[in-house]
Amino acid sequence: MDAIGETPLVRLGRVFPGANVVAKLEYMNPGGSIKDRMVRHMLRQLPPGTTHVVESSSGNTGAALAMASAVLGLRCDVTVPDTTSSEKIKRIGAYGAAVHLCAPEDYHAAAESLVDEHGAHYLDQYCSALNREAHYRDTGPELWRQLVGEIDVFVCGVGSGGTISGIGRYLKERDARVRVIGVEPPNSAYRKLVTDRPADGPYATRIEGVGKREPSRSFDPAVVDDVVQVADEDALAWCRRLACEEGILAGGSSGCVTAGIASLLPRLQGLRVATVFPDSGAFYLSKYF
Repeated sequence: MDAIGETPLVRLGRVFPGANVVAKLEYMNPGGSIKDRMVRHMLRQLPPGTTHVVESSSGNTGAALAMASAVLGLRCDVTVPDTTSSEKIKRIGAYGAAVHLCAPEDYHAAAESLVDEHGAHYLDQYCSALNREAHYRDTGPELWRQLVGEIDVFVCGVGSGGTISGIGRYLKERDARVRVIGVEPPNSAYRKLVTDRPADGPYATRIEGVGKREPSRSFDPAVVDDVVQVADEDALAWCRRLACEEGILAGGSSGCVTAGIASLLPRLQGLRVATVFPDSGAFYLSKYF
């Protein structure tokens, strides 16, 4: 658990020549994703005597919780959409957690049923204020320190909303001029919250970890200045470009945010841009590559 954090920054100078864009490689955390930070923070707040934890997850939070539960001796159950990559499902089980595959529309309710059945503690990343608090107290300060405060724009994928809300709030408190821009798949719920631009079709995406049909309560729209939407094919094309041109094997949410940055480049000229790459493409080889 002590190995979580202090992940490196890399300048994306090959795919964005002439621009100043850096990415924080969160897949370098021991559990393989940025969700290690949130899970560690949440488990530090567990009620005394807790022996059993439950979470609903598209994969990375489940793996982080399973890893931490193995260290702490907790029983762990994770409900996962059956559209999740096989690599992520296997990672959760490899740490000894029980994995429950569900229809995408049912996995939150399935977690709540397990909590009721077993009297377990539900982390509930999509509703818990501890989600964004983890990034406000940990990831945000770490990013600010690594950048020596030299940042104009923070661009971040939006899934549960905790990462962009926590980091964004911290950065704006340090420098009110910092702009925070979210990236999500088409017709996801967050753009309307921030810009009042309605969806123009049904929501569907192959990209794991970004986008929601209904907004998460972990998302704070007051922190976010704009949200752009990126087609799945563009997100996946940028995953492959990152691998082949930067040597960075990043996941679909990283491809999504990079595609978002590419679409914003005319507005970002001369500005210092930072983002986070939440997880690794190694968890999606059977699905994206």
